Amino acid sequence: MLEERALVAPRFGYRVWPVERAEGARIDLGEVVLEAPGLAASCAAASAVAAAACTLGDALEERVRALWRQGRRLVALELDEAANKLLYCLSRAALAAIRRDAARRGDRAGDELNPGDPGLALAEQAVVLRLAAARDQGIVATGGGMLSPVKSLSFVVALGPGLAPRAGGRCRRCPARERCRARPD
Repeated sequence: MLEERALVAPRFGYRVWPVERAEGARIDLGEVVLEAPGLAASCAAASAVAAAACTLGDALEERVRALWRQGRRLVALELDEAANKLLYCLSRAALAAIRRDAARRGDRAGDELNPGDPGLALAEQAVVLRLAAARDQGIVATGGGMLSPVKSLSFVVALGPGLAPRAGGRCRRCPARERCRARPD
């Protein structure tokens, strides 16, 4: 179904912002201050923060809705689950691009944080999207921090010469790690 109807239009973009000052959870990136307690320890050693936004576009979301209305709920749920996996893969590609870019500058990337994760409140979604220039990818946020298109995500990651992701990555700190079906073992 994904191949037959061109339901996926994957896009991602990111921007790198120099850290002007980091005090506790507040990270001053010049034009914007990011409140990110989860990056606070990393930002003491960070020279920059990368903000990224990824999307699969809105055609898939429309198809899932149509399938649901047609009573084909199992197909809709399976398509939605496949889309979640594709979005995860797209976010890994975006993170890999950020890591390559950082390496060219002599930096390394720490752990990524998504708005809504412990350490980065969902209320920071609009700030992260602004930093990532997410509108260029067609991504916007509702007042409550939800993204449109639905199959979209954003994240930030600290960059610096002494940084590295911690063992276990984001799964290590996820509150749903014990019951997660997608967790790599």
